[in-house]
Amino acid sequence: MKQAQALLTAVFAAALSGAPLFAQNAPVSNHAVPVGKGPGVTGYTNVAPGTAGIPLTSTGASTDPSFSAIAAAGIQSNAVTNAKINPGSANTFKGSLNGSATSDIALTACTLSYQITKWVAGTGWQCGLNPVLPSRAIAATLDLSAFSAVTTQGYGSASDGGGATFKKITSGNFIDSFVATGSVSTAGTCSTNGTFYGVSPTGGTGGKLQGIVVIAGGAITSFTPTGSKGNAYTAGDALTIPNGSYNGSTLTCSVSPQWTVATVTTPSASFTDSVGTKFQYVVDNGNFPNVRQFGAKLDRAGKANDGLATNDQAAVQNALNFTGYGVSNVDTGGYAGGKVIVPAGTALICNGLIAPFSVKLSGVSNSGTTLKQCDADGSTQQFVTLGDPQNHQTAHFVGIEHMTLFGANAPVSGTVAMVYSNSANSDDAIVDVSIYPIYRACAYTETGYGGASIFHIRQMYCVPNSSVTPFGVSLNGAANNVIDGGTWFSAGGPVWGGQAILQNTNGPAVVNRFVDIHCENVTVCAYINTPAGGNGLMTYISGMVGNATVVDLIQRVTGSTANQLKVELIGGNGSNCTVRNAGSCVATGNIIDTTKY
Repeated sequence: MKQAQALLTAVFAAALSGAPLFAQNAPVSNHAVPVGKGPGVTGYTNVAPGTAGIPLTSTGASTDPSFSAIAAAGIQSNAVTNAKINPGSANTFKGSLNGSATSDIALTACTLSYQITKWVAGTGWQCGLNPVLPSRAIAATLDLSAFSAVTTQGYGSASDGGGATFKKITSGNFIDSFVATGSVSTAGTCSTNGTFYGVSPTGGTGGKLQGIVVIAGGAITSFTPTGSKGNAYTAGDALTIPNGSYNGSTLTCSVSPQWTVATVTTPSASFTDSVGTKFQYVVDNGNFPNVRQFGAKLDRAGKANDGLATNDQAAVQNALNFTGYGVSNVDTGGYAGGKVIVPAGTALICNGLIAPFSVKLSGVSNSGTTLKQCDADGSTQQFVTLGDPQNHQTAHFVGIEHMTLFGANAPVSGTVAMVYSNSANSDDAIVDVSIYPIYRACAYTETGYGGASIFHIRQMYCVPNSSVTPFGVSLNGAANNVIDGGTWFSAGGPVWGGQAILQNTNGPAVVNRFVDIHCENVTVCAYINTPAGGNGLMTYISGMVGNATVVDLIQRVTGSTANQLKVELIGGNGSNCTVRNAGSCVATGNIIDTTKY
């Protein structure tokens, strides 16, 4: 013990006096601590204490296994790598369930956790719930195969399909995909030649396809899809042309012709995700399809010309075609049709629209939604056609409502209109619509196929161009044409030289009613031509009102059948002639009691 104390005393005395005690390669300065150089190295060096004294801090790397202090900010960047973390079980991540201990937390398949930081921050995905995605465009970049349905939020861009719901489909094709091209694959053997309209092929993955079949030389030479061109067909579908009666012509083939679908259109509302999962657009949000969900931008308002806006025709037509889809036949408990919403704004439409069977095109209000026709439209282009004009079949319950139609600023050829139909059979064909037709007529109907053409107009405002509009409304259907509910015809400039209403009925037992109609700045408000051979009451007019700018409020033309026109409660209001009957003005001023002409 005494020897150990003597040794320590000698060490400290040597340190204080600067005298060397051990052999070393370099002197040890005052107040320094001798440090061995390590195993296998002879001698010592010295390290001066830091300003805070001991403990000392090593400045070396892993070769200096001495002291190591952690900075106040925590572990240095990249100090902990993936390779230094012990892995847990498959499909787990490191985290804390209680705030005090780290655990391996299980990942279930539906969370798609590997995408969380990439795109779902703040959206609140939870296992077992259908995801809500920022847009359809983002949805298409992801693997969504674990989900049965997804929903998109608002509009990242004007046409990204925001605010929609989609369901996963595992068979068939999209309802908003339509036949584009095809060809005859089997000519067939037929005993009747001719052209057959409204033929519905059988087979394939889709439905609702109709077209025109031409048979020549006992074989099919062509099949031309018309109207909405079918829903949900797949390229390669082999379709059979069935025997049947088509508009009075009978198609009979012992060997049925076939027509094979070559291509179909890309859906404009539905989408396919990154791994090929199909998600079909469904109508959940708002109860009706919205044309924005099909890509419409509605950006024509305020533009100096059409070239500065987007042509929304394809988006709106695709929405109409999608809505025309149905299951089975309505007479057997099926369904078909619906309503398409065009939200507030102005949509540019080139080459017109066709509203399919039982589909109504609806805006938000008379002035809140506008469809602007392209000035470049052809001179014979009807703007909105109610019903397929080529299938020669009745189009029940089809119409347009709650919007403004603005015509093309270009001359026309023949009888063309802003609203046209040769097949509509609808209680409400035009409702709450303002029409500025420019060169076209406001509405024009021809004899309907498949029976009487019931064409009702309510609360329409027709504003003819005083120099070029040919007429306001021409009703040429077989029966039951109605204009009522506060419809106005008013030219904006000088007295317009046309007729507001042209009734040119062409069959027996026709009953037309014109009720609560106001005319200003027009030459003739109602032009009545009921052909010989009619029976019963042909035309009834009640509550028609004019003003001093009207030349003839009601005019029954010479040659029209007598005693087929009944009028009452007519307000002449200064018009030149209240009723002109077969060339002679027979009534001026107001008419209260019922009178026949």
